[in-house]
Amino acid sequence: MTVTFPTLGMGTAPIGNLYRAVEESEAQATLAAAWDAGIRYYDTAPHYGFGLAERRLGAMLAARDGASEAIVSTKVGRLLVPTDARGERHGFVDADPFEPLFDYGHDAILRSFEGSRARLGRERIDLLLAHDIGRATHGEDHDRHLRAFLDGGYRAMRDLRDAGAIGAIGIGVNEVAICDELLDHVDLDMILLAGRHTLLDRSAERLLARCAERGVLVIVGGPYNSGILARDLEGALHFDYAAPSAEMMSKARRLFHACNPYDVPLPAAALQFPLRHPAVVSVIPGLVGADQVADTMARLAVALPDALWPALDAALKENAMLQDDARLILLHPDDNVMICVRPIEAGDILPASGGTIPAREGIAIGHKVARVGLHAGDKVIKYGAPIGSMTADVATGDWVHMHNMKSDYISSHTRTALEPGA
Repeated sequence: MTVTFPTLGMGTAPIGNLYRAVEESEAQATLAAAWDAGIRYYDTAPHYGFGLAERRLGAMLAARDGASEAIVSTKVGRLLVPTDARGERHGFVDADPFEPLFDYGHDAILRSFEGSRARLGRERIDLLLAHDIGRATHGEDHDRHLRAFLDGGYRAMRDLRDAGAIGAIGIGVNEVAICDELLDHVDLDMILLAGRHTLLDRSAERLLARCAERGVLVIVGGPYNSGILARDLEGALHFDYAAPSAEMMSKARRLFHACNPYDVPLPAAALQFPLRHPAVVSVIPGLVGADQVADTMARLAVALPDALWPALDAALKENAMLQDDARLILLHPDDNVMICVRPIEAGDILPASGGTIPAREGIAIGHKVARVGLHAGDKVIKYGAPIGSMTADVATGDWVHMHNMKSDYISSHTRTALEPGA
């Protein structure tokens, strides 16, 4: 594979009228802003507005990309069949007059590719991806579609690549299982995986390790998980195209508060997180509006401290205390205790993962509160280092003090090491 993918690309589903009608002028202003900002990778698909996003992208490239600088990926697996239906269809509003029909067979792949090439005005496509194959999308039809792909569709894509009509082949999906299933059967150059390697959803970690071992490059779409991580938890929020659950909102709030001590916007952390994995070559948020382009470039430019990442990891640990209570502070992201800075009375409500818990006893200023459930023998971590060990079990939010812990780690330090200037 000779294509080199830039760190940042643009997803074009929003300019295909995803969720709302986008005027042609706004779509072209978005694409122009992206081009002017230096974005040179654009991901699209026939499904996005049933050809609309490809047409709009093709018009911009015809006007601006005379030197063929742009890298373009598009997808196969759906054929566009004319329809008289109007309004909202499959999440797209007032899009082009076609109905998508799933077909992963050999001839359908070739027909889809030719249609995309015509709409995009490109002789060659840099990356061609089988779109939305997988059990989560197709349910009981999964085996049939997978067989059609393995028996013919994959060969069509491979032949196009070998003939030089495309630069690389892969799949564009939002589920991990189908990635592993296909890697068991065929060779892929790339995987575009949406929403499964984000601050909120780490379910692709094992897959990414497998991709790194096999040399399969990964593009991460949906870094904001449909928007919940895109706006500092303001306004109407979506997680994976639906209203977020209470549990997901709790996790998102923990991530938001973990960013605050580092003065880092949550969307900046969300955008840059996928790029930390060596298998990931690019991240492609969906964009509509010149303002979103500007926000994206600003978020990518934010310098993120190394200490932020373990803090975000710690914020997602099961039963972790939330950091939005003014009575409690966290001294180090690795700590399993927090420090009481305002008096806590017995019965006071303290925030914890998934809800709240009542304090079972009063806690004085300066004392430690269990950030997670601790067991006898566990180390007590403060300032990122062990200061003692538990002598009894405590629950999340309980007071950690001389009656349930012992300070048995200080003895391991020498007096010289503790003296100022040593």
